[in-house]
Amino acid sequence: MVGISEHRSNQLSDSSVPVAPIAALWDRGEVIGAAVLAVAGIAWFGWAQQDPPAPWVPYLVAGSVISALLLVALVVLLVRRLTTTGSPMADPRVRRRYWLTVAVEVVLIVVGNLLLAAVGHQAYDAAWTLFVVGVHFIPLGRVFHARGLALTGVVAALVAVAAACLGLAGAVSPSAAAGAGAGVVFIGYAGWVLARGRRPARTGDAG
Repeated sequence: MVGISEHRSNQLSDSSVPVAPIAALWDRGEVIGAAVLAVAGIAWFGWAQQDPPAPWVPYLVAGSVISALLLVALVVLLVRRLTTTGSPMADPRVRRRYWLTVAVEVVLIVVGNLLLAAVGHQAYDAAWTLFVVGVHFIPLGRVFHARGLALTGVVAALVAVAAACLGLAGAVSPSAAAGAGAGVVFIGYAGWVLARGRRPARTGDAG
């Protein structure tokens, strides 16, 4: 009986498949996108300080600091190669759709801001810019198969509309509302990627 047991044990060990160590990786495309939005968070919190209510200022400064810390953490992931390899931008079709989307975004922002200046409503530049930026994330989310980015775009666009409405109501300046709202949305996305971006992958995939 002992011999049979030992024989079966040897068979099981011989037929077992060696498992490579598991390394924690983040999706490279998501990390790069999150880093870009962390930079955007710094910029939008800065824009919000153009004409904010006085009690907002410490929170806007804190938002800029948080954005910077998230940016550092995301860059560390890229530098230390804790992300997957490759990029969707390697695909010519993806690059073409990306640059087309960005070109349309820039044109809409410039034309919209020129029209606002022509009618004397430059105060709404931030709200319009944020609306266009948010909307352009929706097709980019589809291009990069990133639902989180598309959802972030929807939320940003809604924040832009709310900022414009607050400006019309005289409750707060549109730049303060749009800047603060955008900053919160963008650091929210960057933090989300940093927190949930881990996924198991076999050692060596990080290349």
